[in-house]
Amino acid sequence: MAIKKGTGLMLSLVLMIGLTLSGCGGNNNNTNNAAAPEATAKSTTAPAASPSETAAPTEKTNELEQVELSLYLPGGPDKDVASVEQEINAYLKDKINATIKINQLSWDKPADKVNLMIQSGEVFDMVYTWNFMTNAAKGAYAPLEDLLDKYAKETKAQINPAYLQAATVNGHLYAVPTEKELGQSVGFAFDKAIVDKYGFDVNSITKLEDIEPMLKVIKEKEPGMSPLFMNHTDSLNWFTAYPESEDLDGSNEIPTLLDYKTMKVFNEYDTPEILERLKLIRKWYEAGYINKNGATDKTELKDAVKSGKAWFVYGNMNPTSTNDWTRLAEKPMIIKTLLPVQVGTKSLQGSMLAISRTSKNPERAMMFINLIHTDPVLYNLLTFGIEGKHYKKLDANTVEFIPDSGYNSVSSWMIGNVLLNYLNKDEDPRRVQLYKDWNANSKTSPVIGFVFDSTKVQSQIGALINITKQYKNTLYSGEKDPEPILKEMNSKLKAAGLDAVINEIQTQMDAFLAAK
Repeated sequence: MAIKKGTGLMLSLVLMIGLTLSGCGGNNNNTNNAAAPEATAKSTTAPAASPSETAAPTEKTNELEQVELSLYLPGGPDKDVASVEQEINAYLKDKINATIKINQLSWDKPADKVNLMIQSGEVFDMVYTWNFMTNAAKGAYAPLEDLLDKYAKETKAQINPAYLQAATVNGHLYAVPTEKELGQSVGFAFDKAIVDKYGFDVNSITKLEDIEPMLKVIKEKEPGMSPLFMNHTDSLNWFTAYPESEDLDGSNEIPTLLDYKTMKVFNEYDTPEILERLKLIRKWYEAGYINKNGATDKTELKDAVKSGKAWFVYGNMNPTSTNDWTRLAEKPMIIKTLLPVQVGTKSLQGSMLAISRTSKNPERAMMFINLIHTDPVLYNLLTFGIEGKHYKKLDANTVEFIPDSGYNSVSSWMIGNVLLNYLNKDEDPRRVQLYKDWNANSKTSPVIGFVFDSTKVQSQIGALINITKQYKNTLYSGEKDPEPILKEMNSKLKAAGLDAVINEIQTQMDAFLAAK
């Protein structure tokens, strides 16, 4: 059932500006470092830490039998991940006596790959949570509240409780969220060289339609570049046609949204707004602005920009996205967010690690999760790699990536505590202030704290996801007239039980609102 208690607490927590600023405090073995947020806010760089300063293991290492843990993350695969594993394993020996196997899932539908692992009952340990609420409701993840209390006391003491509440379904904690920004926004990351070359005023962009004149210029003057590059997993569905709404079901593949004005749940593919948006995309396709094979192209956005095939990427943005995309595209990038930053249950669930119900070593997995939230040495090994091989250290806290080093796909937003991260030389050194400003300017969802329990409609949800996947790429690629496709899609969605899912979400939402 939806969370009915503690909503007021959630709201007050989310409005706190200090996003777990304890992560910048220096000695991460101190479980009371959240007591002085003003002092920690003065720090602007990641802590330089030696192994002796990092979080201690929960149990005596010599009493633990060595185990191997598997970790599944998005991105890559990096060609030199094995050397990073070796370095991490040497470090973990005296911490928790475990080795780690990093499994990188390329952005070629990683959620589908994990779903197959879950459905087959494959044994694995830790996984980045795609389709979190659906998988939690069907028992894919182990409950973590007791493990967190026993093996990750430092993390529990420092993490904003709002994160843990967002990861709680039916009274059980099923993931540990990354300590990062509270709210999310969607926007663009533009190749700075192209922006400067044509004098584009990217700050003037306030809605999706505003990029059209820029697309026209690129079409006319850059024949080898796609004005608007799409692939089979990234399209303009990132940009909602309904700014005053919220996705409550925990999956981008279930076509339900909540209208803030009416507090009613609706089918997002059965409105005039979505038809207008899809007709715009169709117009851009016919003008030659969108690559012809967008529905099937498997080139990742970062690689398209890196190779000059594209000049911008799009998706969720955060306070340090300039650094993130500059690193991934290996060229200077400029960020422009398009939608207001919003704090909601889904944004708090944005990046989380779960422990599989099939894990043979859930206790050791939680020890590892505790370390990546509290130990700068391990965290930077995982996110930056090996000093001298994958990056160069410019000072105690600032680093520079080595081009084509073979390891650069594990981004800080995926795991742990982002404020433990080294600063990239191109990154704004005011990292903590950027996070404070981002959170201060965030808009809080009117239904924050609501978590949908999909138990009663699991069979319908599976069918709806399959139907949405069948049609979404074609609709958003612009390759065909959207009107007949939408009509066919909506007919299939209705037959598959969409109304039952909408009614179930609405029933839980009404109960949630009544209890506030």
